Amino acid sequence: MSLPFSEEAVAEALTEKFYEQDGAELEKFGDRGRKHTKEDLLHHFNYLNTAYELENEQIFVDYALWLHQVLVTRGVPEEMLLKSFAWIDEELERYEEDKRMAFYQKCLRLANDALR
Repeated sequence: MSLPFSEEAVAEALTEKFYEQDGAELEKFGDRGRKHTKEDLLHHFNYLNTAYELENEQIFVDYALWLHQVLVTRGVPEEMLLKSFAWIDEELERYEEDKRMAFYQKCLRLANDALR
């Protein structure tokens, strides 16, 4: 049974997944780090929403390329962004499929392809 979509639920689930998988490294940031991780995930959805509303995948791809440069400059491992997009894509499989979900997944895959 698929669930109704919730950006908040996806961001919460993936924040927990990041801390479960990379907990030793991330725990040093404490609750503040969890808050920022969730905010970052929700920010990805802001760009996905904009791209969807404008029917333009390139908006999200350009955001991903820009964000990649920002994160690398700040010493964030490159794989964190790739992992983030891949996990969002996987998490979306749990929800009812519709035009928006398909568009989001296409954007996420295009962005990861552009970053490789």
